[in-house]
Amino acid sequence: MSMTDQTGFTMLSVKGASVATLERFSDRRGYFQELFRIKKYPEELLPPDGFSQISLSFSRRGVLRGLHCSKYPKLVYVTRGRIYDVIVDFRPESPTFRRWCAVIVSEENRRQIHIPAGCGHGFFCEEDAEVLYLQGGVFEPQFERDVHPFDMTLDIKWPKLEGQDYIISEKDLNAPNFLERFGNELSPEIAPWRRVLVIGASGQVGGALVEAIGSEAVVGTFSNTPVDGFVRFDMQEAVRDPKLVDDLITLCHPEIVLICAGRTWVDGCENDKDLPHAVNSECPRLIARAAKKIGAKTVYYSTDYVFKGAVPGKVYSETDQTGPVNVYGISKLEGENAVLQEDANSLVLRTTGVFGPEAQGKNFVYQLCRSVAEGRKMMCASDSYGTPTYNRDLAAMTFGLLKEGKSGIYNCVGNETLDRFSFAVVVAKTFGFDTAYIQKVDSASLYESTKTKLGFAARRGKYLGLKNEKVLACLPNVQPKSMIEALQHWKHHPRGAELFG
Repeated sequence: MSMTDQTGFTMLSVKGASVATLERFSDRRGYFQELFRIKKYPEELLPPDGFSQISLSFSRRGVLRGLHCSKYPKLVYVTRGRIYDVIVDFRPESPTFRRWCAVIVSEENRRQIHIPAGCGHGFFCEEDAEVLYLQGGVFEPQFERDVHPFDMTLDIKWPKLEGQDYIISEKDLNAPNFLERFGNELSPEIAPWRRVLVIGASGQVGGALVEAIGSEAVVGTFSNTPVDGFVRFDMQEAVRDPKLVDDLITLCHPEIVLICAGRTWVDGCENDKDLPHAVNSECPRLIARAAKKIGAKTVYYSTDYVFKGAVPGKVYSETDQTGPVNVYGISKLEGENAVLQEDANSLVLRTTGVFGPEAQGKNFVYQLCRSVAEGRKMMCASDSYGTPTYNRDLAAMTFGLLKEGKSGIYNCVGNETLDRFSFAVVVAKTFGFDTAYIQKVDSASLYESTKTKLGFAARRGKYLGLKNEKVLACLPNVQPKSMIEALQHWKHHPRGAELFG
């Protein structure tokens, strides 16, 4: 028998809550499984005085228990059956106060849930279920802080069996509502939070979306670098195991899903084999399918690279013929089609040259400012045209279109189309840098230098400007800033990585 030395817990969208899949050793005799071993658990999950009580409950199919809030933490495991398990943050001092998340826990998936002290907990039995609790304290009814499971302020999306009412105890039915329990910490006019899932919330588009709607309404995802309050979701892994998509949608039960993550390194896509298709097309398809099942609307961010870009002076509208010339553009066009095939009510937002504040500091403006600030030359093509887009304007257009109930394809870009070199000069002058470090080149030279350096490079169309007349006609009160206005706005309202200058 071989078991790992550490039980790996994955953070959920309620601060401090987490889930692990317990190992099981099986052979022809049956199986052996540990439910807890102190040395294998992260220290922050262990109660200071250890676990004081172990309890087992049995509930019939259709039973709903909760919401029960204890002042001690719990580990919850299902030894038989399947439950829809819900955790609600009832801690006024927590950054995720009032947020709830859900996880399917079953005998088959062997998941164990950690419920932090001060969080509400409840579950619905999709099958007859035995639930085992390891409690960091002793159950004392007089100290429990129960809340009604159907409180409208929380608006938990409980599953329901067809043709069967919920089976609930009188105690739970008579529990106080959220405002009665926590009214001293909240305004009496408080409404349920919107539930928006931002896939790729740590990027430049995702960060602007979170900023625009407010972090309290967002469940964000990250892939490689953990972000406090976000949950991990890897799009490539999700293609290999589509259940991960269902788990994510179950976790937050969103009303809107914004897909702004993907494989965006245009040159790298040429050397990535199946990765661009998996991440930019197949995973968005799975997300849109899962979102539609619960009535959520999907928004997919696309690119100008879906066009050929061969006609001098051409600026593309939404109805122009597509014709991508590189792997990245092909994969994004496939993604557009996949999302709209799964749900015709989805939104596909094409954008280009996105700039603005971001946590990682990777976009073109950051790269340019770092280079010139350090006295290094940066090559910029003078024959490669696009329409620079301020990420905060893109966020405003996104939520404007959602508010108007729009679907289909929209170009969401700024008002000015110009070449890359000219844009770089505008950036440098606005931030007070010496433009002498910006080296004018043609796109053919950039292609050859990139290919020499990396061994691969992507062909790019030269004329890839996008028209924004359609989106502005829908949103007369949303007007993108000029490039200079946007850069000045960024300078005076910084966020994320530091911008030189």
